Order: sequence, then C-alpha cells, then structure tokens
Amino acid sequence: MSQNKNLIREKNMRAIKQMMREKGTAYKAEIAAETGLSVVTVNALVAQLVEAKVLIEGDLMPQTVGRPAIAYHFNEEQQYFLLLSIQEKLTPNYRQLMIHGQIVNLAGDIKYTQTTEFSEVTMPFFLACVQPFLSAGFEIAKIGVSIPGKIYQGVILSSWENLLNQWHLQDALSAFASVPVAIQNDAHLVTIGYTVREKRSKEETIVGIFYPENSMPGITIYAKGTLIEGNMNLAGEAKFLPHLMEEIFPLTNEKLIGNLVEIFTIYNAVIAPNNFVISADSVTETAIRDKIAQSTLLAMQVNQPQFLFVDQFTACLYTGLLWLVLKDSDYAL
Repeated sequence: MSQNKNLIREKNMRAIKQMMREKGTAYKAEIAAETGLSVVTVNALVAQLVEAKVLIEGDLMPQTVGRPAIAYHFNEEQQYFLLLSIQEKLTPNYRQLMIHGQIVNLAGDIKYTQTTEFSEVTMPFFLACVQPFLSAGFEIAKIGVSIPGKIYQGVILSSWENLLNQWHLQDALSAFASVPVAIQNDAHLVTIGYTVREKRSKEETIVGIFYPENSMPGITIYAKGTLIEGNMNLAGEAKFLPHLMEEIFPLTNEKLIGNLVEIFTIYNAVIAPNNFVISADSVTETAIRDKIAQSTLLAMQVNQPQFLFVDQFTACLYTGLLWLVLKDSDYAL
C-alpha cells in the first residue's frame, strides 16, 4: 500500500513539474485545474517543491475574483547541462572538425558558450577542450554530446572520416567530468530537435535526412516518439546504401539532390513516413522540391509524405541535445 502511495505521489509530482516547466508561473488554483489534481494534493506537493527549490514562492497577488493568491515560479536554474557538438566547419579549402559547447539551464537558456577547433583529434585533446566548461562555475547535472557518427554501448563504431572510431567516449568523458553522459548521432538530434521545436505530433512517423556538403548523409527513423536505431545502433548509416557505397566527392548539387530523391523513394517504400525532415544546406529547398515533383517513382508510391525542411540547424541540434539530457527525467521534452 505504501509503495502504491509513493508511486501515485511521484506521478502527481511529475505532472506538476512538467506543467510548471511549460507554463513558468501559476497559482495553486491554476495548477490544480491544469493537472486535474485536488487542491489538497496541490497544496501538499507545492510545499515540497518549494522546499526542494523546484518552485519559487512569489508575491501575494490580487485576483479579479476572490482573495489574493501567491504566484509560484518554476526554477529554471535548478539544474545545468553541458551540451557539446562535434561538427564539421564549412570552409572552401579544407575540412576541419570543431567542438561547440553550451552550458544551459532547464529552459535551454545559454549561460556559457565556447567553440574550439578540434585540431588534434585525440581523446586527451577533446577532454582538455571540455575542461573550461567544467571550470565555468556551474554544477553540471548531465552532459549531452552530438557526434558525426554512430555509437553503441559507449563505443563509437562509425564516424566522420573514421577519426573517432573505437573511441570509448562515454566512459572517458563521464569519468573525467564525474557526471552522467549521453551521446547521440547528430542527424538524429537535428531531426528530433526539429520535431520538438515545431511541436510535431508524437504519433507521426518521421524519416530525417541530414546531408552535409561533401559528406555522407545520416538518416533518422523516429516513429511514435521512439528513435529506431536497429542492430548496434547502425540503422540509417546511409553510406552503406547501394547507390552511395562508391560515392566520390565533391558532389555537384544535381548529384546530391539526385541522391536525396533516391533515398526518399527507398525509405518511403520501406518506412512509409508521415514526413521527411531534411537538412541539406548546400542545396536549396526549391531545387529539392522541383526534383521531387519530377520523380515518377515517388508519384507512383501509395504513401505521399510531407517534405519538411530544417532552416535553423544549430537551434534544432541544441534542442535535440536538450531532449537527450532530459529524456529520462521528469522534464522530458
């Protein structure tokens, strides 16, 4: 009986936390109305959340009807997260990895940021680049890392130019920083970040395609709020698609768009998504849509998905990273 009561209490507490994170400020009566909890339950749980510094008790405010009431504010500063992204720097003459980082609060507000050239692609150099974030004066609850590759059981199996292959990045970074670490593929994070920012329904099935210039595309399958990664998390490693295995760079824009449309036809037949979410900055949305309109194969397929385009890559990536560090918490996006 006691265990059941605790489970109910935790469920109710989670409902208030999620509601307050989204709303920001509310009176107890509003909390009760929006969560469906009784006023007695809300009174007890709000008192506990104030004590735990999850909520901040505000001033007594006059009401249009009835007595003055106290406003409660969600404490966005109760936790901080370090979000790191290993990305290729786009330059006309050479290819270079960069390490971008942000310390953010629960609302995703940036508290500290730094970018470093990943000039020496070694684990010690990477950890040295992380140290300034750990010394910035914020207590980090969790670290999220975006990589241009695939990771399985903490080991990177496939990566940009194979430079990060076989790195035990999760264990090394967690030991170095003494906090939990979550690592995910950049294409997955951009796609999921887009769905969060655009408030897409979690009932949708989405195929995301991230196709950087002069690099192989990454593909994401996100169905009903679940990321489908396949055996050893290798689902969507597009460089192993038959028509891409012998691809030679650099590609012309026409060739890149042709590759994209061929990917659409394959995944539309196999997955039948509601939407494709596309990030391909080196070519225009108009050019891609024109090629889609010309495709006789796509026109013949029964499933007719929407084609959606990412126009804020960095924002979507960092929203995806925030999703990553929060997904197993009371504040899951």
